[in-house]
Amino acid sequence: MPSMPSVPDVRVVTIDFGPLPLARTLNPRLSTDRSLLLATLDVAWAPVDPIAAVARLEERLLAFLPGFADHECRGAERYHVFAQASRNRRPATPGGPAHSCTSFEPTLALAHLIEHAVIDFECAILDERRCSGVTAAHRSPPGRYDLMVECADPRVGRCCLAMAMAWLTAAAQGRDLGPPEREVLAAARLAYRRGGQALWPPGVARALSWPEPHARRALAALRDLGFLSESAYTVNLSGLPEYRLGRS
Repeated sequence: MPSMPSVPDVRVVTIDFGPLPLARTLNPRLSTDRSLLLATLDVAWAPVDPIAAVARLEERLLAFLPGFADHECRGAERYHVFAQASRNRRPATPGGPAHSCTSFEPTLALAHLIEHAVIDFECAILDERRCSGVTAAHRSPPGRYDLMVECADPRVGRCCLAMAMAWLTAAAQGRDLGPPEREVLAAARLAYRRGGQALWPPGVARALSWPEPHARRALAALRDLGFLSESAYTVNLSGLPEYRLGRS
């Protein structure tokens, strides 16, 4: 078996959408009448000090979006995200079975953080006040997890999952998240609210009070994530790219 990497590697196995009644057995707060994003991920990550690595990742996420601190968890306490208790997951007595380093799985912690990032990004784009989800580990193969998150629109769910995977793996490697990522979220929110309307960088820049290069960058990022499609013209006198929401 190949050794686990110290740099996180997260890969999508499958993505599906729809009702999943059994999910409520894992989290009773999941709505009975809302569709779910179901993403199966393979996660490989073996930092030298997993507890410290996850704590540093959480600190970067909280600096990026302080609203993460309002998230709630109902699973195993040592995987509760962003709670003050999670700042010190080490046991008072070394070797304690419930909270020892050997019982802490960084791959599960990372998958769980990705779930919470998807929730936060969805709420930002869809302007929702609440959203629930759950992370479940497969018995085999090791490192395989199901993420289930309430999701009103498959386009938003796929985009939020892609952002969460890319941004959290980058943050786990020491990169700070900041204005460029916040601008991508703001542009996605604007695009979703405008539905099928065409978007051009100058108009987005005016709507969000940005310099035009920032709008170009955010729209191009959403195109690369598959959230927006760029229209192709035989003749484009303006030379400006035109974007619209991608298909569901």
